[in-house]
Amino acid sequence: MQIQYVADQGDLSRERLVMRVRQDVDIGDFMLVRTGFEGDGVTTEVSNALWFPYKRLRAGDLVVVYSKRGRSRAKPLDGGAEAHFFYWDQDSPLWNNEHVAPVLLYAPQWASKAPEELSARCATNQ
Repeated sequence: MQIQYVADQGDLSRERLVMRVRQDVDIGDFMLVRTGFEGDGVTTEVSNALWFPYKRLRAGDLVVVYSKRGRSRAKPLDGGAEAHFFYWDQDSPLWNNEHVAPVLLYAPQWASKAPEELSARCATNQ
């Protein structure tokens, strides 16, 4: 997947980030984060994250991520591709600041622990 552009920056009702699918993928293997931007690169200051739901996409599809609240959906495009619409569910624009940038992470493998597992481990280590 490749980030293309942000449209209508600062207008919450229309602000959206557009990406193009370059090869068949499961979008659930990707996470989009909003990071700081300084000088000529991104920083490690992650202020928002969007982990996509598992869904197979095909090469040529578009992914459109609106900053506002909404319900995910898809619609066909000319040539057999689809546009997939996702919503970050924010109350204010995300991309209206020159000091932030989108970063797309490919994370097909990950690990987690339930909160009760973490607290149980802490109690046994004391």
